[in-house]
Amino acid sequence: KQWYQRRVRGMPKAIDNAVHIANPKTFEFQVVRTQLLPGILKTVSCNRKMPLPLKLFEVNDVVIQQDEADTGCQNYRNVCALYCGKTSGFEVVHGVLDRLMMALNEKNYSIQQSGDPLFFSGRGADVILGSKKIGHLGILHPEVLDKFEISLPCSVLEINLEPLI
Repeated sequence: KQWYQRRVRGMPKAIDNAVHIANPKTFEFQVVRTQLLPGILKTVSCNRKMPLPLKLFEVNDVVIQQDEADTGCQNYRNVCALYCGKTSGFEVVHGVLDRLMMALNEKNYSIQQSGDPLFFSGRGADVILGSKKIGHLGILHPEVLDKFEISLPCSVLEINLEPLI
């Protein structure tokens, strides 16, 4: 089963808004990624037997449909970081966010509690830059982890880097 065929809690909107490729070489590449998180979770799923904790990150482009763009879509550079271990490690991904913002000399950011179904209730937050949401972080809901056959708690951070660089 492919990750984008599954209706994962909190991800249907991302799947529905995906840019579809007209003539893909393989079935797996029918859609362009709208988030980096599913790829990171797939990597964790394939490396479950590795020593804990698993600490992963990816910096790559995602594509979002935008009617006002000439092509009908827009590329954005995102960063995603994940911590998976015997404890959730929320403080680790929050520390990654703080360190990233310090390295980019950005002081005008905050986190604000979110009701995103991707995360445990009360354990997710939006990352706000100025007054604009640029991403989210939190402890992933077990339903999300179950879809990727992950039995350990995971915390994740994903933000759009475009406003920061």
